[in-house]
Amino acid sequence: MAERAAHLVDHVLPDVPVRQWVLSLPYRLRYVLAWDHDLCRAVVAVFLRAVFRVLRARACDGGVEDGRGGAVAVVQRFGGALNLNIHIHALVLDGVFARDAAGVVVFHPVRRISTLDVAEVLAAAEPGIRRLVERRGLGQSEAEGGGSDAWAEDAPVLAGLAAGSVQGTVALGCDRGRHVRRLGHRREPGEAPTPGACHAQWRGYDLHAGLVVPAGQRDR
Repeated sequence: MAERAAHLVDHVLPDVPVRQWVLSLPYRLRYVLAWDHDLCRAVVAVFLRAVFRVLRARACDGGVEDGRGGAVAVVQRFGGALNLNIHIHALVLDGVFARDAAGVVVFHPVRRISTLDVAEVLAAAEPGIRRLVERRGLGQSEAEGGGSDAWAEDAPVLAGLAAGSVQGTVALGCDRGRHVRRLGHRREPGEAPTPGACHAQWRGYDLHAGLVVPAGQRDR
């Protein structure tokens, strides 16, 4: 992990502002993506296209035409409790590259990203991911937990463990189906955290983009 981070800083990411975008997915979609790596990569592509679209639009508002962005995305398969939690971390250049009048490629930082911008990305990504899942033969009912489950039919025990891990429930024994309690977790059941700055939630999706590293501060 340290070697890959050093490689990204030294050889891949230019010394420009970089923002981290973190997309968490609905429980059922996490379960589906855990078994389908091709679909997982396709979801990443849909998500990044939505991010780039907003960045290009903000750059265009500032007079920068035909801007192009860049990002490095990593699919993380576990959460803080080492549970199965497929989610996406993306390091996105916080602006766009475009050619000036002399044909030189110049980086243009975008204005400060707002909560509304993050919500716009999520509003564009969610239907795109839904259409992608449906094209792969996983209809709306299955994506929400209904319909057949090919993975459960093929490996029922493993699928049951994966489903329990995704939902934070006990998968085996007499307590099967009960939610796992974590030390220090005082939130009432069903109570969702209030989104803060650069944070949006929609239909089980959660998108956060509040962490940005300015140019010239790569030691962070």
